[in-house]
Amino acid sequence: MKIALTIEKVGSGFGGAENTVAMFARVMHDAGHAVTIFARKAGGLDLPAGVRVELLPLGPLGRVRWLRAVRFAQEAAKAVRAGGFDLTIGFNKTYAQDVLIAVAGAHPGTLEYNRARFRSPLRRELWSLGKRLNPTQIGYRWIDRQAFGGNRPGEPGGEAGPFVIAPSAMVAEHFQRFHGVPADRIAVVPNGIRLPDQPPTPAETAERRARFRQRAGLTEGDVAALFIAWNYALKGLEPLLEAFAKLAPSRPTAVLVVCGSPKTQRYEALAERLGIADRVRWIGPVSDPREAYAGCDLLAFPTFYDPGALVVAEAQVAGLPVVTTKQNGAGELLTEGVDGFVIDSPWATADLADRIARLIDDPALRRRMSDAAAADAERHDLKRRLRETLAALPGFDAAGDRDEASEESNRRAA
Repeated sequence: MKIALTIEKVGSGFGGAENTVAMFARVMHDAGHAVTIFARKAGGLDLPAGVRVELLPLGPLGRVRWLRAVRFAQEAAKAVRAGGFDLTIGFNKTYAQDVLIAVAGAHPGTLEYNRARFRSPLRRELWSLGKRLNPTQIGYRWIDRQAFGGNRPGEPGGEAGPFVIAPSAMVAEHFQRFHGVPADRIAVVPNGIRLPDQPPTPAETAERRARFRQRAGLTEGDVAALFIAWNYALKGLEPLLEAFAKLAPSRPTAVLVVCGSPKTQRYEALAERLGIADRVRWIGPVSDPREAYAGCDLLAFPTFYDPGALVVAEAQVAGLPVVTTKQNGAGELLTEGVDGFVIDSPWATADLADRIARLIDDPALRRRMSDAAAADAERHDLKRRLRETLAALPGFDAAGDRDEASEESNRRAA
């Protein structure tokens, strides 16, 4: 088959989703398909020679920041419609596609959950008004209308709209609620991560742990709760600091380790006001997150929104119990009380403090949950998830081969 993949940026030089697309292209190529990637930028690619990457020029309007996404979506639509492709797969903010792999979730859902960061109803409304008037957001809504608004039946963006592969049931529900996608046109395949060919030896893990704990200024007896993110506001650092302030006074060994963005000034000031400045370690960017996982004892990730946070899978593979929220699609991978805890909301700080405190207070519980978290690391394997994605595509099987009977059935149904 001739298959087109569309994403604005592709390659390991940009991020997790962008790198996943490159790996997906390799899997499709290895299954015998002719794959073309249409993108605006590419970097850090390691692809077979048979995978074609075409960078689309966006013209003068593409240099206008708030028009860039719209211009890419338009140019990608022209390219795939002119290319005679058998299957077109889009990733994020595109509309001319047979299948949408919704790694970033449904945009209206992102906005709905994002506004919950603000405690003040007035601030929530002002933030929402700003988003409604923002030119970039207007462009995103235009792209959604092209994909799901009902153009010509039987074409990408037509009445049926694209088939959606969502990273979580939460995101699947958003596509049903916000875009009217029928449940039978949605499949759920969780995000995956790249697993090492060989798991680290106990000696390697111990070395990583010692190295990170030295960097973080942790003593042997400290119990470290890890928070790792780049967008601290969205991922819930403020409620985490408030929750930690509730449990820290009675637990002298408890330490909160914050990794990710170097922009910590606001949160350091909050920790000072809460009286826990000496109990928080501000690490900033980490080149190898595996050291942070090895050096800490649990992951605290009270995010306001995440379609399916990769840090949850990474922490579980490393054997860390996880505390997260229902607003994180990856929380669906946890078994409550077995390998983690899922609370109702980031602002449920009493519940957040309670779950973290349980893990700090009970070494045996941490060990049991750690063993449970690491017991089935293979379920997070990106290669496995990509095979599951292939199997979920209409007319394909898990090997990436066309299912002719299914294809014929789909044609008759159409």
